Amino acid sequence: MKKIFISLIFLLVFTSCVLHVYRFTSVNYNNSKISISTGLVDAQKENSPLDYIWIYDKRDSSEKPHDVKILSSTIKIVSDGKEYTIATTPNSENIHIYKQGVIITDDFKAYIGKVQLDDGTIIDIPPLSFKKTVYVERYSVISDTINAGGRGKEIFSGTVEDYKKQKK
Repeated sequence: MKKIFISLIFLLVFTSCVLHVYRFTSVNYNNSKISISTGLVDAQKENSPLDYIWIYDKRDSSEKPHDVKILSSTIKIVSDGKEYTIATTPNSENIHIYKQGVIITDDFKAYIGKVQLDDGTIIDIPPLSFKKTVYVERYSVISDTINAGGRGKEIFSGTVEDYKKQKK
């Protein structure tokens, strides 16, 4: 019984968890009014496909929501030399890629076109280049318990290519 208890204590003390969160990040676009984000089907798996692209108004908050409408009925995505036409949902700020049977797992270029904010402003989004990025964080049972206010420790945030180079 004593050995089991000691083994359990050692397991808790020396066990840490490493969390990987993957997504695609636009590398060539910054706008003061809108932000463009992506989601993967499973954000903790490197080869998980792109699920959606989300365009949102930076003024949006829980107290005062702001909407964005994608004006084009379709967008174009180019990945690995293949071109895909993706239908958009009218008056939506989300572009669902995976639901339409398109599997994107590598860097891609998206041609979204124009979006409209709820104040009437129309923004023409240039072709966007997206790279797969990873955020890596380590959690430790003991250190997180001792330092209750500061959970986890960031290990890396950047492109998947750079992360793989760093690990070598």
